[in-house]
Amino acid sequence: MEGIHLNKIYDHYKGGRYLTLLLIEDSTNDRIVDGVKNKMVVYVSLNNVKEKIWCRLLSEFIEEVKWPDGSMRPRFSLAGKQPYSD
Repeated sequence: MEGIHLNKIYDHYKGGRYLTLLLIEDSTNDRIVDGVKNKMVVYVSLNNVKEKIWCRLLSEFIEEVKWPDGSMRPRFSLAGKQPYSD
């Protein structure tokens, strides 16, 4: 699914874990690029009791960034241990 897996846990490069929920299309016409609506990832924080739901452009979700260990990897990396599988 376009670089991400839904209902999976991801680690963020600054720390924290997030569960992906949905892949949605941006409904704002002025954010259409090359005739294609931007896709966004909807995900929930698993880091604290007050769960927050977040939304980020798919391109940002999967873009390569520098992790604390100096390696270049996607901003969100699929966590190694998943509590359940599809």
